[in-house]
Amino acid sequence: MFVLRISKFSVMNIVITGASKGIGKAITEKFADDKQGHTFFLCSRNAPTLKTLSKELQGRFPRTNIFTQACDLSMVEEVKKFGEWVLKEASKIDILVNNAGVFTPGNVHDEEEGMLEKTMQVNLFAPYHLTRILLPAMIRQKSGHIFNISSIAALQAYPGGGAYSISKFALDGFSKNLRYEMRPHGI
Repeated sequence: MFVLRISKFSVMNIVITGASKGIGKAITEKFADDKQGHTFFLCSRNAPTLKTLSKELQGRFPRTNIFTQACDLSMVEEVKKFGEWVLKEASKIDILVNNAGVFTPGNVHDEEEGMLEKTMQVNLFAPYHLTRILLPAMIRQKSGHIFNISSIAALQAYPGGGAYSISKFALDGFSKNLRYEMRPHGI
């Protein structure tokens, strides 16, 4: 298990995709619970759920600042708009969590036509494009953390994994490549 250790005195700007439920919501709550008063830039497809989450978090963790934007990460232009909005609002980017993902069970030979493209759009292309938008700011500040939330499906193929497993193998490759590229920049 990986544990991120960050100074108790650091107030951070944290960007999380797919933040309104599941793993994204749990990650957001964990960072908010450390009482530091971090600033969050959250997105998900569902605007009402995102608004409810924002109110809930602000009530439970009053020192936090919560900014939200509905964003369909399957659309590159929306990913770019979200990234540009974050850069406009944030003085720096400390943490990027590419969490949003889609899963539809199926096998390569019988899944719906276009499933690979749809799945890759959210599970690989969205993290790729959002990371590329935010990286120049992180490189300038010579710091930051990027977490691409993957799956055991990236390590072991299985029946019914189809496009999902393929997309997670690709995300794993992206993450490994990015790690080597960003080492000299303190990211």
